Amino acid sequence: MPGCTYCSGVGAPWLSPSLSKTGMFDHTVSHGGCCILTIMYGNRETFSGPIRSGFRYGIAGVLVALVSDLYFVLVDPADTPGWVLAVIAQYRTRLALALFLLLAVLAALRVRPTRMDPGVPYRSLLLRDGALAATVVAVMVGITLFFTTALQATLLAGTAREYASQAAPKIVAYVNEVRVEIRQERIERDASPERVRDIPPPAQVSEVEATLQPPTLRDLGRSMANFVLRAVLLGTVGALVGALRGRPTSARDEKPASAPSRE
Repeated sequence: MPGCTYCSGVGAPWLSPSLSKTGMFDHTVSHGGCCILTIMYGNRETFSGPIRSGFRYGIAGVLVALVSDLYFVLVDPADTPGWVLAVIAQYRTRLALALFLLLAVLAALRVRPTRMDPGVPYRSLLLRDGALAATVVAVMVGITLFFTTALQATLLAGTAREYASQAAPKIVAYVNEVRVEIRQERIERDASPERVRDIPPPAQVSEVEATLQPPTLRDLGRSMANFVLRAVLLGTVGALVGALRGRPTSARDEKPASAPSRE
């Protein structure tokens, strides 16, 4: 049974220590039999290479992208309250971007380098693989958003326009109702005339409906530009996460080099 130097030295003489490539006894080389490996460095099975980690969280990103861009297929404006429609119209893009960032961070956190280069610090390997995992998430999300944009501009354009025509009046009614409530509340609090008048103008159905219109084929170019910017942003975030993970807090946190393997 393989074991570690610590185990064979304290009450477990039947466990032989593992021999590393350098000729030094190293308990991190063994994948089984070590009682402190998972405590010190975590369970190896919970980590994976950058491609696999990025693909796993990229699948979640694809689902988020589909819901974010094709929401008008899932939501029936006739049965949905106006405030929900207003929240979807105002915050769905920001929420989707926040989720993409979260998935990129999680992908970088679950990475364990699987391709060791001699003489390269472990922190650099984490930075490289964290950036790669987050970029994989960005690529999968970008491809999905490109195709959903094309669908909205062609096959689903009619459905999107119908949603816009039905949702715009309910959104305007809710926004104007909130506007009146804010003005009335300020009057009751004896606010100054300038403060009472300092409220947004009434919303117009035509303006709201215009913002809900589907994209055109010319917007595919903008989608590609956003693809590149998103990949740069998420890749940078993944690299920062990898660099922070590789920052040693003490001498024992330094990871020894293990045998090179390929994903």
